[in-house]
Amino acid sequence: METAFEKIEIQKEKSTLKNAIDIGMLDLQKAEFYVTPGGFTGLRYYDKDYKRISLRRALPISHPEEYISVFDKDNKEIGMIRSLSDLSKQQCDIVVNELNNRYYSPSVYEVKSVKDKLGYVYLELVIGNEDEKFVKNCAVNDVTRNIRMLDEDRLAIFDVDGNRYIIQSLSKLDKKSLKRLEPYLF
Repeated sequence: METAFEKIEIQKEKSTLKNAIDIGMLDLQKAEFYVTPGGFTGLRYYDKDYKRISLRRALPISHPEEYISVFDKDNKEIGMIRSLSDLSKQQCDIVVNELNNRYYSPSVYEVKSVKDKLGYVYLELVIGNEDEKFVKNCAVNDVTRNIRMLDEDRLAIFDVDGNRYIIQSLSKLDKKSLKRLEPYLF
């Protein structure tokens, strides 16, 4: 038989555990994302109006369309969107546009040169999209952490400025580019 003290301790443990795993999902029926006249993303949630919010992916590589954290201008979490598919098309477009601005990750189409100098790797890349490509120079520090495989065929490059570049398919990359990258593929 449990004592009163043991019952209280068990109840405290349950409530602490509940709070620890409650990740605060937004009630999307009460949420309205909008674009401000200044071009920022805002959120009306219950009776509060957040005129400027930021969005962050909890799992940006493995599940980029799930578990999106919503923060106010003071960097306090308002709540989380479980999945972008839970939003209406209009709401989803606003959220995806904000996420694309935050997580800009152009595709790499060619690696023109790679130079290793003083602990940094300097890359000259051809990046962009199918319609528009341009040359970008970047520096990578600690290549074992900042040039990494995302899966069997995709590669991510993180430069010293915090930018991300994605090679969508190593198998589709030209042979010269692949040969230049080969020493850094772990």
